[in-house]
Amino acid sequence: MVLYMSDELRGLIANIQDYAVHDGYGLRSLVFFKGCPLKCDWCQNPETWSLDFDVMYHEKLCVGCGRCAEICDAGAIIPDSDKRIDRSKCNNCMKCVETCSTNALSRVGNWMTVEQVLRVVMQYKPFYDGSDRGGVTLSGGEALYQPKFAVSLLKHCKEAGLHTALETCGYASYETLKAAAEHLDLVLYDLKHMDELAHKRGTGVSNKLIRENLERLCQEEGTPEIVIRIPLIPGYNDDEKNIRETVKYIHSLKIKKLDLLPFNELPVAKYKALGMPWKYIGKKRQADEHLDSLKDLAQAYGLEVTIGGLW
Repeated sequence: MVLYMSDELRGLIANIQDYAVHDGYGLRSLVFFKGCPLKCDWCQNPETWSLDFDVMYHEKLCVGCGRCAEICDAGAIIPDSDKRIDRSKCNNCMKCVETCSTNALSRVGNWMTVEQVLRVVMQYKPFYDGSDRGGVTLSGGEALYQPKFAVSLLKHCKEAGLHTALETCGYASYETLKAAAEHLDLVLYDLKHMDELAHKRGTGVSNKLIRENLERLCQEEGTPEIVIRIPLIPGYNDDEKNIRETVKYIHSLKIKKLDLLPFNELPVAKYKALGMPWKYIGKKRQADEHLDSLKDLAQAYGLEVTIGGLW
């Protein structure tokens, strides 16, 4: 793991995406944190799993010059291999990335201070203010996996007059979640599966802590708005039984809003660039008829339901 020794608080950030319109209200900047305690086998952002740098290999940009292999002291670059990089040998020195003139090799992850992140997102504040509750959303990975930095960033965003949101899997200490909530306007809380064994099979962890944290958060005074999100995964959690159980649970907590996220097959390119297998190759977005039936099911319990993000 990369450690940054400094008195100044820093976070490892994968990317900052501007002009986003799905992860929260209005026009937003998304700050993608590195590191996640879950390993969902459908994950849209596998490059954010590790709390370390990552190297991605984009085959279509490679001209085969061989300079990356020549400069790699660890012998991790294998020009004739499909994966190109022997990840077991790579020490993340980034010499290959620095020498690549075509950007076929790219680095994921930069250490940033709160001030540096704010400097990026604040330049778009006029656009946030001109949209309905636009602002900043912390995503990932899991932002709460870097708890001190995440809470500090949220605090400073609020002080700067920004609408704040957190997209979270809920797998963190409750103390961390509560500390973050004090500086949040909106929590986008994922519920991936109601069955504990199925949840562990798909994500690597139990859903017990996730549910306990949500239940405790709902009991707090002054809790920010909570929107439950369900990433709909073909053959895993998009059946009527699981959605009904999830909706009944949400209703019992008096949460009013649910966002259904249809399956997205685009991450296949990321998995290839990271030399990772993806079990959902060939799977497609759910049919509109199926999505509408799940929406109707949830609305029957009095929930406000959106499909594919808040609008």
